[in-house]
Amino acid sequence: MNKKGQALIEFVMILPILLLIVFALVDFGRIILCRIHLEGIIGDALVLADDSEKVRNFLKEDSDYKINYSVESGRYKKMTLKVNLELITPGLKNILSNPYVVLVERSVIDE
Repeated sequence: MNKKGQALIEFVMILPILLLIVFALVDFGRIILCRIHLEGIIGDALVLADDSEKVRNFLKEDSDYKINYSVESGRYKKMTLKVNLELITPGLKNILSNPYVVLVERSVIDE
């Protein structure tokens, strides 16, 4: 028997599954990285929440993502940052919504 040919056929059969797993790991890593990045900038942006122009400029300078934000005033200041993240894994696009929405919210007492 030809063992090289058998190994090649087994590799070719397994390769699509391995590629899907690798792309899914990359997508999940991008989602986690985006969330960590948004968590990092939301505290600084919340300090500037009284002046919407300063917040807009801060978010443009500090982020590689297109960010939508909203601030609700009252007893608490609540800021929401939302990013639409395009997925690259073909199968994951069907399971998760594409674009995947990464949403970070933070509330602080308005003094």
